[in-house]
Amino acid sequence: MANRTPTADLLKGIAAILMIQVHIIELFATHDIFKSNIGQLLLFLGGPPVAPVFMIIFGYFIAGSKKSTFQLILRGAKIITLGILLNLALNFNLILSVNKGLLDIDIWPYIFGVDILLLAGLSIICIALLKKALDRSIILVIVFIIISAFLGNFLLDHTTEQPFLKYILSLFYGASTWSYFPLFPWLAYSLTGILFYKIQQNYDLNLLNKPKIKIILGACFLLFLTLTIQYAITISSDLPAYYHHGIIFFLWVISFLFFYTFFINQIDKLFGGTILFVYLKWLGKNITIVYIIQWIIIGNIATEIYKTVSNPFYLLLWFASVLLISSGICYSWIKIKEMLIKRQ
Repeated sequence: MANRTPTADLLKGIAAILMIQVHIIELFATHDIFKSNIGQLLLFLGGPPVAPVFMIIFGYFIAGSKKSTFQLILRGAKIITLGILLNLALNFNLILSVNKGLLDIDIWPYIFGVDILLLAGLSIICIALLKKALDRSIILVIVFIIISAFLGNFLLDHTTEQPFLKYILSLFYGASTWSYFPLFPWLAYSLTGILFYKIQQNYDLNLLNKPKIKIILGACFLLFLTLTIQYAITISSDLPAYYHHGIIFFLWVISFLFFYTFFINQIDKLFGGTILFVYLKWLGKNITIVYIIQWIIIGNIATEIYKTVSNPFYLLLWFASVLLISSGICYSWIKIKEMLIKRQ
């Protein structure tokens, strides 16, 4: 497996913060806040800097893995199982409410909702099956990236209303409202992580560390954001469009993340030892646990207060509380696990 890098952990830690806030906005905030300019900006911050970052880093480390095809497929199956178990856990209150007759809704879309863990599991299985082909050529990796990004939007014209088939197809593309992170177009991000790993292994990127290059990149980033940020906010704040975006938005995200990652890396060199950055890297290092905990908290509370919080201050309190509780439970879990290991 590729070695852990501080920048990767920092990127995931920042993404964890942005992820929690966007889940709060999506599930707790009233429609007026959700559709406001601030709401749209918060949805953007919970978009390109979050799920794409997770999946690119995920692909990067898969590329450096020495595991066999079978081991990767087995890991993918375990992640898919974990994803379904998480769906059950975060919707536990909802399932109880339906069983008690308090709510009259179909619970199956919630149990089989295609969230990022299911995407990660499917992606690793797909990559495992393609690994020999991907190892042959960087060009071939780029071809698969383009195909994956293109299919996400293209396949939307080929949906079905047959119930069982719809659940299966939802894993692969937006065949339903519960297909949040289908394999297409999102596989393209994991493949991009593989591409970056291969580029890093085969080419010298030290040129990017020259002061003049940094200044040029900074100017390009500002110009890029100035010209395109409204487009990105429009897509990111329209959740169906974001979940099932096409190749144009994919290319925008990759361009954005190139600049974003570069400057996060530069900032880490300056402030990486501060308490805040150490905490963010800790969150990133333990992102799977934090992801699971925050969803269980937010998901079960959302059954009671779904889209009813109209006060921004209360939303901020919810965000701070979920972050604090998730961090505390994660820390306790790690310490208990370490104690159990020492006793063995």
